[in-house]
Amino acid sequence: MPTRTGRGGDRFGGVAARPRRPGDPERPSRRRAGPPGRLALTLRVGSVRFTGYYFAAFAAGIVHAGGAARRWWLPAAVFCIANCLAIELTNRYADRIEDVVNRPERTALCEALDFATIRRISIGLWAALAASYALWFALAGNRELFAVQIISWLVGWNYSVGLRFKGRPYGVLVVLTSTFVLPYLFGWSIVAPLARVPLAILCVPTFIASLSGIKDITDEAGDRLRGYRSRFLALVRGRSAGRLVALLAAPYLLVFLLIVAGAAPVRLAGFAILAPGSLGFAILVRNVASSEEAMAVRECMYHFWFVAIALDVWLIQPSNQLAVCLVAAAAFWIAASRRLHWMPGLQRAHLTQSWAVAVRAYRRAPRAEPGVDG
Repeated sequence: MPTRTGRGGDRFGGVAARPRRPGDPERPSRRRAGPPGRLALTLRVGSVRFTGYYFAAFAAGIVHAGGAARRWWLPAAVFCIANCLAIELTNRYADRIEDVVNRPERTALCEALDFATIRRISIGLWAALAASYALWFALAGNRELFAVQIISWLVGWNYSVGLRFKGRPYGVLVVLTSTFVLPYLFGWSIVAPLARVPLAILCVPTFIASLSGIKDITDEAGDRLRGYRSRFLALVRGRSAGRLVALLAAPYLLVFLLIVAGAAPVRLAGFAILAPGSLGFAILVRNVASSEEAMAVRECMYHFWFVAIALDVWLIQPSNQLAVCLVAAAAFWIAASRRLHWMPGLQRAHLTQSWAVAVRAYRRAPRAEPGVDG
């Protein structure tokens, strides 16, 4: 997923390069990839695995609206992959300076592909998406769908460049949550009017917003160079337990309110099974002690997000057709995480390190002293 950067930079949203200074980390050597591995390298640098998120939401929107998912599998895959790569490659280019600090291993892959190539591909993808949306509207005339497509394009583009939402704390929340709900609205509006969209889908962006700051734990060094300070990390590590609990409880409170108001089925209460996980991740973030532990917790969190997306759309309206779509999205997510990501996907070491952080947190927890009867 995209990472943040500070303000300032070139016309494409990056930070202007500066000469290397004493104390700066060594930059990986630039080795251009040959043609055979160029596509795979592009997919790895572009974090194509996040297509699994978008496809699950897109397909769920079609199925929930009463459409036939199998008719849209190929178009959905194409649009989701193109959108994912456009967002991620743009972000790679925009973050090319601070990623030398935050992600030296990813920077090595980017330099093997070449940043100029990354820039050309991302611009080409944005242009192709814009043209396809315009053509779709010209042929189908679906105004609601076209509106969703325009918003999706603008949100994705303005995350790293343009308005640069990622440099604004609340802008980041808007973009990250929209990234998950907009594919659902995209799929839904192909089949049915947006006025009939189930409000229960709001549980996904609310859930993501409550934990989105966990992404910051691996980027603190680079963020400090750009003057950015994560409010989520400050909240987790501070003493304001009440505000933190309120943030973590937000998606589950929303579930309760939707059920009480009759706007969601009672089975949506099953979403609350994720509540211990939300609290657990906040505890892990508070107690990480190394960059390796931070990376392990972050990787576990990404998988937790996928589970949340799949669980929410399943509880809204379960069906065999949706089950097939979610299994396909999960299979892609797992395979791409292992083979087509810039770092290895979830491994036993990540789970072991996360467990070690949890054990350390438990041992640090204050214990109540036994009382004395008088």
